[in-house]
Amino acid sequence: MSVYRGHKMQNHSLFNGLISTALGLSALCPTAALALGLVDYTASTTLTLSLSTSSVNQDFGTVHIQPVNATGWELRVRSTQGGALRHSSHPSTIPYTLSVDGIQVGSLASGNDTTVLTGSTLSCLPLIGCTLAVRATISTDNVARTPAGSYSDTLVFTLVDQQL
Repeated sequence: MSVYRGHKMQNHSLFNGLISTALGLSALCPTAALALGLVDYTASTTLTLSLSTSSVNQDFGTVHIQPVNATGWELRVRSTQGGALRHSSHPSTIPYTLSVDGIQVGSLASGNDTTVLTGSTLSCLPLIGCTLAVRATISTDNVARTPAGSYSDTLVFTLVDQQL
């Protein structure tokens, strides 16, 4: 991410993507992978924040889910930094709110899993799956109060089969 300070621009990295899946030892048996469902998160590589423009709806990447069945699943997310981008060498953070497929996610502050979507709110075909946009709202007021530098967070997405 880049934060503008006067005429100087500093480059910042966004965050590392971490994938949480229920695959277990599915590499031993391809049909086991289908039976357990798949989730794949692809994070955006960079993000630019400017104090002179709105920072609403920043692209945080996509998450692709492939549930076992169309309606018996739950997608969960957690933030290792409690829903904030954390400075790499300073105690500063930039809080954000997350949305997946246009639906705002509840608070990530606890660091625990938060339900994003369920099969009752979105039907997702098992063999094809769904690719969902992951976006964040970041207030320019919060950016203005932080030092320039590298900020990061890790999002962990988990797909849970509700039919088990």
